Amino acid sequence: MKNTSRTRSGSTNSRSTADRRPAAQAKRPAAVAIPAAGAIAAALPAGEHTTLWDRPGFLVRRLHQIHVSMFMEDLGDEQVTPIQYGLLSILVDMPGLDQFSVAEELGIDRANVADVLKRLESRKLVLRVVDPHNKRRKICLPTRTGTAFVQKYRARMQRAQERLLEPLSVQERRTFVELMLKLIDANNVYGRATLRPS
Repeated sequence: MKNTSRTRSGSTNSRSTADRRPAAQAKRPAAVAIPAAGAIAAALPAGEHTTLWDRPGFLVRRLHQIHVSMFMEDLGDEQVTPIQYGLLSILVDMPGLDQFSVAEELGIDRANVADVLKRLESRKLVLRVVDPHNKRRKICLPTRTGTAFVQKYRARMQRAQERLLEPLSVQERRTFVELMLKLIDANNVYGRATLRPS
């Protein structure tokens, strides 16, 4: 069965479902032909087998891989990951959170956030102190070095976000982000770790 697909340039191609896969190149893959909006839902009866490129979960995962790669191109030489930079950003914006609250803000489990904090603490970017009102609670604070790190590399971080969305028009970018937020809000309870709604 033929499906009309649309490339990043806006042109249309008639390709079969099995043909919708990226063409390999030495460094960067060619643009993947994306089915026209609504084409998949209209063409496939309920319960029919789909290829990976018809599955939203696979596409979300692939897009995340692409974003991490872009982020590491821009900030990898500073030995910081998106999760680490995100955690530092949260502490700069909301200093004084405890470890549990940081995990909720970032949407990762407490064991993972403890590991991230430990790595950042070893680089003198974060400081954890015992809450004087609750000895079992540790307050997380960015150091001066940590705050300066976030400020210094904010433009690079933002560039990685912009690169991800470059193929889209301004209106498409707004719509894409709005739809992601809608999906996260509706499905947040299914996340492996709690994510505190903004």
